[in-house]
Amino acid sequence: MKWTRAELMRNAQNINFSQDIEIDDALFAGNSGILGVEDVHVEGSGYLDDNNDVFYVNMKIDGVMICPDAITFDEIEVPFETEAQETYSFVDTDEDGARIVENDEVDLLPAIVDEIILEVPLQITLASEDEYPEGDGWKVYSEEDYQKMQEDKIDPRLAKLKEFKEE
Repeated sequence: MKWTRAELMRNAQNINFSQDIEIDDALFAGNSGILGVEDVHVEGSGYLDDNNDVFYVNMKIDGVMICPDAITFDEIEVPFETEAQETYSFVDTDEDGARIVENDEVDLLPAIVDEIILEVPLQITLASEDEYPEGDGWKVYSEEDYQKMQEDKIDPRLAKLKEFKEE
């Protein structure tokens, strides 16, 4: 999803778009919370403010992200939907959040990838408690089980005091 400044000018400075896009999984390689995406659809509109050399974009992005299960590392399909507003400047600017346009070509793909990464869940699992892994001397517990164990646990420094009872 790229447009040159000349294309934007030919379209009376307004552009509407609705497109299914494919995003290479390599773009998510630095993020351990997402393995890739499928069925990504982007729709929205843009307006070129020729007086200020700025292109404004409003877009809605939806699709399915493939995330690793936090317990089993199996792949989980997680649907997402997000909206974004982007500002592209054709000149250097100090405006917060504005993306500088290079070679007079607006490219939405980096903004789309950034918005998808913002939607990645911190952790997700479909594993039931009986599927939690365990090994020699270790086990993964649910938060609820861990809290219950902590309540029942006696501080070893105070264990001797339990022998004394009020009579």
